[in-house]
Amino acid sequence: MRSLLDEMYPAEAARHLRDELGHDAVHVGELGLSGAADSEVASVARAEARALVTENMADYAAEHELALVCVLKRRLPTGGGQARALALLLDRWATDNPRPYLGQHWPD
Repeated sequence: MRSLLDEMYPAEAARHLRDELGHDAVHVGELGLSGAADSEVASVARAEARALVTENMADYAAEHELALVCVLKRRLPTGGGQARALALLLDRWATDNPRPYLGQHWPD
C-alpha cells in the first residue's frame, strides 16, 4: 500500500510499515509537510497516488480523487506501542483493501 500518514500519528509508524511490512509509506514530516495546509497534504497524496491516513476526515471532505483512511488515535494504545499498532492495523487494512482508490490514476 502506498500511504501518507498525517501528522497526528508518529513518524515511526511509517518506518514500521516500510521496514517491517513492505509498504511504501511516508509520514508528512519526512516530506517537509509538518504544519502544511490540508490542501497541500492532499495534493501530495494525490500526486503520489497515496492513501492519506488521517483522523481528521472533515478537513479533507471537500477533496476529490483522494483515498482517505481514517484511524482514530483513541483506538490505538498510548505510549511506545502506538506506532507499531498503527502499522499492523494499516497492514491488515491494506490486505483487505488492495485497491482503495477508484480514480483513473492509481498505479497497478
